[in-house]
Amino acid sequence: MSFQPVKVCEVELSEPVGAITAPGHESALVLARWYSEPLAVVDIPLRDGTADAGQVALALWRSVGRQVKDSATAAPAADGPRALRDDGLRLPSPSPYLTGRAATLLNAPPASVIICTRDRTERLGGCLAAVLRQEYPDFEVIVVDNAPADEAVADLVAGLNAAGTNGVPLRHVVERRPGLSWARNTGLRAASGQIVAYLDDDEHPDRHWLAELARGFTLGHGVVGVSGLVLPAVLDTPAQRLYEQFGGHSKGRGLSAEVFDVASHARQHPLYPLPAFGVGASMAFDREALLRIGGFDVALGAGTPARAGEDTAAICDLMLAGGTFVYWPGAVMWHEHRREFAEVERQLDGYGSGLTAFYARAVLRDPRRLLTLARLAPRAVRDLRGKDSVRTATMADDYPAGLRRASVRGMLSGPLRYLRSRRAQTRVAARAVRSGVAAAA
Repeated sequence: MSFQPVKVCEVELSEPVGAITAPGHESALVLARWYSEPLAVVDIPLRDGTADAGQVALALWRSVGRQVKDSATAAPAADGPRALRDDGLRLPSPSPYLTGRAATLLNAPPASVIICTRDRTERLGGCLAAVLRQEYPDFEVIVVDNAPADEAVADLVAGLNAAGTNGVPLRHVVERRPGLSWARNTGLRAASGQIVAYLDDDEHPDRHWLAELARGFTLGHGVVGVSGLVLPAVLDTPAQRLYEQFGGHSKGRGLSAEVFDVASHARQHPLYPLPAFGVGASMAFDREALLRIGGFDVALGAGTPARAGEDTAAICDLMLAGGTFVYWPGAVMWHEHRREFAEVERQLDGYGSGLTAFYARAVLRDPRRLLTLARLAPRAVRDLRGKDSVRTATMADDYPAGLRRASVRGMLSGPLRYLRSRRAQTRVAARAVRSGVAAAA
């Protein structure tokens, strides 16, 4: 059967549910929300590119009905609904979810949104438009232009400032040293916010993304970082479908909030990020806490031989230092997955490399970590070989062997790549010092 794309959309259950029409699409991937709270991601089949309102309502109710009933009966003077009504599911009293967000915004800490980019103005423009629409009272946006080949990013930012940014300060900062971690650290040093939030230039945040990240900092004691739900913006190509089948950017984490404090290490140790604590595509940190650990390791991440892992390492370092990290799915991000098979293959190679580079780094920094890793090894073997682990459960028998091999190839080469990267970045830092550029953390 020839490939047909999947329509990606969202449905707000407090409003009337309409039909989904997407000619040429075989199904719809729907984020079901109630008073903006994400409840479920639902696959709805389309017949001739259409599902009528009744079919949409029935499919969504099957997935979220129990949650809605529980939430409704917990609200004052509310009875649990039995189905999705034509006019939507309305509460007679204010939504607790919206009330919680409003409380967060009343005491919203200043925030800095940092977007690191390298010669991709065609994507950056859409990302910035979504960021500048954030419903948050006090934030700035910093675009870190990493080793630019021309002035295109600077011109884009200047044009947006000239046109108006809804009162949001928008700054352009250049980091000449190539590598995502160099850029992330430059943004960190330039930031003035109490919270620093990172996203990639191929993403579009929900308008409440920043507010919900800020809410995450209120959900535990000593919270130093928060990550959110990352969903595909489109599923138009076979490669995008395969990447989402692999688990996408929120592999195994889904729509259940998690608080990772010291007590949680027995359940999921910081050195075993599966499911991932969070991803660089959507994460926020207490700025001072991130500065105390030295920011991001410049030998990890895109633009280095290690290829990835800088986000995992930063989160792990904060947790090992006693900090609490929160996964809060209310912070929704939409990501443009790679469109071609070769791009996904390279991406999975990079993720595998970044994971084992992260382990090599952990041991080099503290050889005693070998004992911890030895205790975690049996679980890792089960996850790699089992059919029902987070790593493999979504990968059907016909999942391309080339993508599996790419991930394994990356994992096998990660430690050596990390050693190469450390040497390379040491030389980069030395050249920067000689040329008078301040060395990054």
